[in-house]
Amino acid sequence: MSYFLYDAPLHPGQTVPFQGEEARHLLKSRRMRNGERFALQDPAGSRFSAELVDIRRDTATVTIIAPLPLPAPPRRQVALIQGAVKEKATDWIIQKGTELGLARLAFFTSHHGTVTNKSLGSPKTRIRWERIAWEACKQSDRQFPPEIEVEDALASVLTSLGPGSGGRRWLLDPEASQSIGEALAGLDSQGRAGENSLHLLVGPEGGLSSREKELAREAGFTAVGMGGNILRAETAALAACALSLLG
Repeated sequence: MSYFLYDAPLHPGQTVPFQGEEARHLLKSRRMRNGERFALQDPAGSRFSAELVDIRRDTATVTIIAPLPLPAPPRRQVALIQGAVKEKATDWIIQKGTELGLARLAFFTSHHGTVTNKSLGSPKTRIRWERIAWEACKQSDRQFPPEIEVEDALASVLTSLGPGSGGRRWLLDPEASQSIGEALAGLDSQGRAGENSLHLLVGPEGGLSSREKELAREAGFTAVGMGGNILRAETAALAACALSLLG
């Protein structure tokens, strides 16, 4: 069930003004009329059914009816550590990764990458990412988008993980002897399906450098593959996320 965002706390019985971009989408794109109901989510993530009671240009007045159930969380908390890729591929990873249920996305400037930290960290870029992530949340009925971070190197991301962060750590490598499917099946066969923290490390186009792979191994990452095909960075990332979150 898709929903709209409200910028203040809500509770049943309130009658509140609804305006801004979300209200314009409700009135202009969805063409809702007085008496119709829809889902409204406040900043804390609480979700309610709301009834449209008055329309004046781009502003609506709505009555908050009752709480709505929230979607169940993914079976695993998956973080994607992604070597920076070009803008279109980055946007695709954010959109689809959010829909799949990623908990965290950390982009880093890689030795073999062509994207600079300056372009990744610009305010304009971050605003676009936030918009993409929230649109994907509403599309997939997700409560909150993933945390999105930018680091200037893989070493910085690995330092932020720390030795006590727990969970499995897998590095996607086309030369790995074990596939990610086999690794996931191994968790299940060992009765460890409940292990719900997983970090996936994916390089940019051209892959990780030998030094970056060494750093990953030192940080506890195990190499896993995606089968025999050579995949684009964004394809490999999203396929691995889908297997980890939905498999």
